[in-house]
Amino acid sequence: MIAVVGPITAFSFMNVIVKLSHESALAFAFYRLWMGAVVMTVGLLVTGRRLSWTTIRKAAPGGALFGINIAFFFSAIKATNVADVLIIAALQPALTLLVAGRLFGERVTSRDWLWTGVSLVGIVVVVVGTSGNPAWSLRGDLLAVGALLAWTVYWMLSKHVRETLHAFEYMAAVTVVAALVITPVALASGESFSVRWQDWLWLVLFVAGAQGGHTILAWSHEQVDVSISSLLILIEPVISSAVAFFVLGETLGLVAVLGGVVAIAAVGVVIRRATRTSKVSPIPPEGAPA
Repeated sequence: MIAVVGPITAFSFMNVIVKLSHESALAFAFYRLWMGAVVMTVGLLVTGRRLSWTTIRKAAPGGALFGINIAFFFSAIKATNVADVLIIAALQPALTLLVAGRLFGERVTSRDWLWTGVSLVGIVVVVVGTSGNPAWSLRGDLLAVGALLAWTVYWMLSKHVRETLHAFEYMAAVTVVAALVITPVALASGESFSVRWQDWLWLVLFVAGAQGGHTILAWSHEQVDVSISSLLILIEPVISSAVAFFVLGETLGLVAVLGGVVAIAAVGVVIRRATRTSKVSPIPPEGAPA
C-alpha cells in the first residue's frame, strides 16, 4: 500500500511543475521521457542488468500507452486547470473495476462498487467547487479524457505483464519505448525545444520523482490488487488541487474541500476492506522470478 500511496502523493506535487515550466507540453514530455530513459539505462548498467528483445517486446504496448498518456496529460495540464485534469483522471478506478475481476480474478464486491461511487461523488463535488476557475477549457478536458483512457489500459496491461517481468527492467523498457513514441509527435508539432536553465531544474526534479515513482508502482502491481491500487489514485486530485491553490492560485473553495474529504474517507473504507480480507503471503524479493 505504501508503495502505491508514496508515488501518488509525489505525483500530486509534480503535476504543478508541468504548469510552472515555460516549456510547451510536448517538449516537456520529450525531455522528461528521454531523460528518464537515460536514467533507467544507466541503472541497468550499474546493476549488471540488460534489456532483452523479449522484455522490450512484452513492454512495447505498455510503453506506447505510457507515452501517449504523458502527451495527453501534459497537454491537458497546460490547457486547463490542474484540478479538472486530475478529477477526470480519477474516473480510472471506475473503468478498472468494470474489468478487473474478469481479467485478474480479483474479488470486487458490491460494497467496493458502492464506496467507489461515493468517492467519485466526492471528486465530482471537487470539480463543482473549482468550476469557476478562469483557466478552464473544453479542449483541456478532452485531452484529459484521452489521458484517462490511455492510463487505464496501461495500468491494467502493466498488471498483466508484470507477472513475467521484473519491475525495473519493465519500467526501463516502457520508458525507452515511450520516448521513441513521443519523439516523432513532438518533432511534428513544431513546438520550440529551447530550454531555460530554470526549466532544466524543473525537468531534473520531475524526472527524479516521476521515474522513481513509476518504478515503485510497477513493483507494486505484483503485491496489490489492481482494483485497490487504482482506487488509491483518488488521493491525487485532492492533493493536487490543494497544491495548485497555494502555488498557482487556482481557487479551491469550501465545497471542493468537503468533496475531497468525502473522497478520501471512501477510499479509506475500501482499503480497510482490502487489508482485512486479503490473504497474507510473503512478498518475493525483486531478484526472484516474478
